[in-house]
Amino acid sequence: MKTWEARAAAYDRSFGKLCAGPIDRLLDDTGSGSLLDAGCGTGTLGARAESRGRTVTAFDAEASMIGIARDRLRGPAIQAALPELPMIDGAFDAVAANFVINHVGRPADSVAELARVTRSGGLIAMTAWPAPPAGGWGDFVGSIFRAADVVPIPSQNLDRSLDFERSIRGLGALAEMAGCEISAATELHWVWSIRPDDLWAGVEGGIAVVGATYLAQSPAIRRAVKDLFLERCSQATSATGELEFPTEAVYVLAKKP
Repeated sequence: MKTWEARAAAYDRSFGKLCAGPIDRLLDDTGSGSLLDAGCGTGTLGARAESRGRTVTAFDAEASMIGIARDRLRGPAIQAALPELPMIDGAFDAVAANFVINHVGRPADSVAELARVTRSGGLIAMTAWPAPPAGGWGDFVGSIFRAADVVPIPSQNLDRSLDFERSIRGLGALAEMAGCEISAATELHWVWSIRPDDLWAGVEGGIAVVGATYLAQSPAIRRAVKDLFLERCSQATSATGELEFPTEAVYVLAKKP
């Protein structure tokens, strides 16, 4: 398997499942019209939308993700990156941006671009991870990293002039700056259930900050992390053999006037 294919597959079986938690809420709230799946990853949201009979266009900045998304979707899946999209103004009835805005380099410009490609009266549904994180899997892995003396990597935070408050208020403010009206703003809660080997695939595959941090360690520390991970998982798994983590996200639904 090629390196990029392996990375996308690692995401799909690990943190892709985490990010799938709010999908039904986003689809329920954005109606039945044409949908832009912004930052589609491996295409899970778009595929679920198509199963509901919706017409979907998807994009992601990562070629590795688009490769899998194209296999899952009937509609087009293209490589593109915010804040500059190759779509005409008002092209879509709705946009779903599921855990996308917290990853872009220019959040305000990116939300404005999503608004540009949404028709008048259309809806933009966005999720983001709160900061500081609200416990869950991050605390579980973080405790393992501390016990193994993992050395943190340099901060991945944006410059303060570009960043936004990772909260309901902060995400809503981006929508309002883009000229949209807030229809809903709330926290979403669910339980993420995952097999230990699937979670480890994400860590070992270098996915997200946790994976990048793991890969930056010495071989000895990586071995210590894996040993501790296996030990903690043997104590924490449920009767189904899965880890279960309470999870929280920020959610905003905005309407373009």
